[in-house]
Amino acid sequence: MPEELLRWRQIAEPADAGKISALVASAGVFSAEEARVAGELATTTLDGSETYRFLFAETPAGILRGFTCFDRIPLSAVSFDLYWIAVAPESRGTGLALELMRRTAVFAKRKRGLWLFAETSSREPYAPARAFYKKAGFEEAARFEDFYAEGDAKLMFRLKL
Repeated sequence: MPEELLRWRQIAEPADAGKISALVASAGVFSAEEARVAGELATTTLDGSETYRFLFAETPAGILRGFTCFDRIPLSAVSFDLYWIAVAPESRGTGLALELMRRTAVFAKRKRGLWLFAETSSREPYAPARAFYKKAGFEEAARFEDFYAEGDAKLMFRLKL
């Protein structure tokens, strides 16, 4: 979807929890629990019990096409975690994910960030995520074998801002 047809915003709204969960579920990679947890990040931000930063890309009609959820890592002056990046299946291959990542990195850098970290699984369904991080300029920084389950490593990627 061309960028000019999207509305970009950073402030979470009450309907976002459901929109995020539905978008994450539509990816076909994440479990129902992961989709629920992704939506809860908006809920906890809105109720003030936790705080996360978001970047939303949506149509003028309010249809969520993609988002990132990120924030500064607690106790770090220069490092940010990327908790989620997801785009709707119909927006894949349009460059939206790269634009979301670019805008997220610019925001973190403006907040004096030097690094953006992302984690993912070593399982085969996450191969597209690993390829995306590399395409976006991330490098693999760490690998923790048998982290999520036996045979499922946690891979940490980092991007120099």
